[in-house]
Amino acid sequence: MYIFLHEFKPMMDEVVCTGISFNPYTGVAFPGWIGACAAAILASGALIALIYLIGAIFQSQPLLANMKIEVYELVVTVAIFLVLLMLIGGMCSVKSEMVFPGDTWGQKSIYYSATNHLFSFAEYTLQTMFVQYKIYTFIDYLTSTEISAVPMGIGANMRPLAGLGGAVKPVLNNAFTVETIAVVTAEAQAYVLDYGTYAFLYYFLPFGLVLRCFTYTRPLGGTIIALTCVFLFIYPLLVIPCYDIAETQLKNRLDFITRFFASNPDSNPLITPFSLLFSYFTKWFWSPDLLMLYALIAMPSIAIIFIGGVFMPLFITLVAITTARYLSKSMGEEIDITNLTRMI
Repeated sequence: MYIFLHEFKPMMDEVVCTGISFNPYTGVAFPGWIGACAAAILASGALIALIYLIGAIFQSQPLLANMKIEVYELVVTVAIFLVLLMLIGGMCSVKSEMVFPGDTWGQKSIYYSATNHLFSFAEYTLQTMFVQYKIYTFIDYLTSTEISAVPMGIGANMRPLAGLGGAVKPVLNNAFTVETIAVVTAEAQAYVLDYGTYAFLYYFLPFGLVLRCFTYTRPLGGTIIALTCVFLFIYPLLVIPCYDIAETQLKNRLDFITRFFASNPDSNPLITPFSLLFSYFTKWFWSPDLLMLYALIAMPSIAIIFIGGVFMPLFITLVAITTARYLSKSMGEEIDITNLTRMI
């Protein structure tokens, strides 16, 4: 499948989704994020116990009352951690085809499928750019061809196809710009998804659990836990259906070109596009059919790439931020992060 890119293996599959293992010599081995979260909860409990002891020594009733509330929040935090532990285990064990039947990576995990859908969309966009580059090269060659006729030193230099290049090349230039943005956006989302699922679980979730146990830091802790839930459970499930549609449409259009080459086995893959385009030039040179034909072939692909490179990231980000806002209410007090949508 991949020509320009390689199949991507996310860190969630390599590190987190390995599960709990047992070795008869070393005992039970837990993933590192479980140990970090457990240590964070134990540290919070120890700090609450220390503050409660200080309050008991100095007979500070307000401090003792506050610590009773913090003990309750510590128990709630432990419950949240246990629920996250079960949900993550479920997400790692569920195959993509169980949620999305017919998925390309149906036998892989949700995280593997989501990141590879993004890279696959970027791959098909690069292949589309490669085909358009061939067409652009041929058009530029024709439109820059100069015919000179100077019999007896008197004559003229002409570029008979220069006007056609002026109509076609701006469309291709704009298409290259959109496609470049789409490739960068898709790959950036893949790396953000990979980093977000791994880093939030390993580094930010333990801090979120600690911060949620205390009154003054509970809003920040709840927001961190909510963002972790979004990256782990919401973002991947949004990426797969959104990009599966655009990816399939691009693949079908590229398969049409592949089938054309397969029907002409003796043709050179570098020469045939130029000869095909040249035949259209010679047949419909003074007719608008050539530009109409180009529009029918190129414009739908460009529109699909625009949707996958611009609209889909905005939609996914909007849904993710809104979900994180409402999840933060259930994880603790709310920090309004919807202002991030103004930046988008």
